[in-house]
Amino acid sequence: MLNYFKSLILFSAILLSPSVSAGKIALPAFCQALAGSWLGEASRPKGQVKAVQVQGLCSGDRRQLTLSVSEHASHPLSETWWFREGDGEIKLTYFNGVDPDKTLFFTLYREESGFSLLGKGLVQQRPALIRLSFAPQGDGWLWLQKVQYLDQDDDDYQVYRGIALNPAS
Repeated sequence: MLNYFKSLILFSAILLSPSVSAGKIALPAFCQALAGSWLGEASRPKGQVKAVQVQGLCSGDRRQLTLSVSEHASHPLSETWWFREGDGEIKLTYFNGVDPDKTLFFTLYREESGFSLLGKGLVQQRPALIRLSFAPQGDGWLWLQKVQYLDQDDDDYQVYRGIALNPAS
């Protein structure tokens, strides 16, 4: 229980930090940056590296973005990340055709020249703070999926999976 409150305080501090909260943005800039065809590699820490293709599709009003990843980290099927804007937050629905669909809510931030989404949810049936970061890497992006489990005494996020996104053309 103490760890839960410690993480809640940390999460609140991150959300209320002037340097981070000043960068809170809406979805259109993120949508435009990630739209397109990407090639790269994906891996979990100490896991097998897999070649992936990622297709980013942006709606006409740039308030919805789908990222379809050709291969999931745990099985050979594709996965889709559907980000949509509404009521001051980003709703993410994740589906892979095997597991039940997951819906989470995030806040989107501009972080230097990249993007970061912060939210809370369950990862492997454990409560966690979740951070999806997109950092510029050459002409593409490094997409890190990070978690901080609320049921253990870690003060930092750990990488759950990383995907390198390089322009396909």
